[in-house]
Amino acid sequence: MINTFASALQGLGQLNTVILLLALVVLFVVAFKVLEMVMQTFLVSALSGGFYLALSYYLDPVKFSLDSLLFFTLIGGSLYTGYSLLSTSASLLKMLFKIPFKIFEKIKSLLDRN
Repeated sequence: MINTFASALQGLGQLNTVILLLALVVLFVVAFKVLEMVMQTFLVSALSGGFYLALSYYLDPVKFSLDSLLFFTLIGGSLYTGYSLLSTSASLLKMLFKIPFKIFEKIKSLLDRN
């Protein structure tokens, strides 16, 4: 009796280890995706600032100011972040809407076999 209880606890400990390892992998994937989005946002912000610098250099009516540079950088980063979030949300919703139809098709194919 004690031996089976000890083996059950050992099996539960191994299951917890597997669950923790899977959670760690999921955490790494999420952290990588977030870091990738942050780096892309930083790149787009730098390009927006560079666009303003080029605009003020080549066009005489546009005068350079630090406030305008920060504004262009903020707008570029904000628009890209909004676009990225909307794009990710749309693809996630598209995938979530497909799931019930795939389940329905599987059930229908199982019923058609019988």
